Amino acid sequence: MRDGGGGHLIGSELEPTKARRAQENLNDAGLADLVEIRIGDALETLKNGIDGAVDLVLLDGAFSLYLPVLKLLEPFLRDGAFVIGDNALAQLGGYLDYVRNPQNGYLSLPLPFDAGWGNELTVVTR
Repeated sequence: MRDGGGGHLIGSELEPTKARRAQENLNDAGLADLVEIRIGDALETLKNGIDGAVDLVLLDGAFSLYLPVLKLLEPFLRDGAFVIGDNALAQLGGYLDYVRNPQNGYLSLPLPFDAGWGNELTVVTR
């Protein structure tokens, strides 16, 4: 990690060729020391090795995994953390019901950009 603050990004990518291409881009940009790419199913790759509080989660992949991945990461989410559900405008295995229910510790709203496309922006409020 670089001195002077910043952070550390952990990504999970199921497809090894995409992960390899991303790593090459990070190396070329001089950012490889800030990013760890874990290859495999996010429910497995994120199960261990989260060290510290999480400030931002970007869910982008299989919609059916949005809620299980979020629940896996919940113990690490700091108050005020952001969760972005990419293209989460339709019900996705209970994800929207869950993050839109304030009793679950979230404040959430849709961000539609075009017809049928947009994100769900969620803030942790617990």
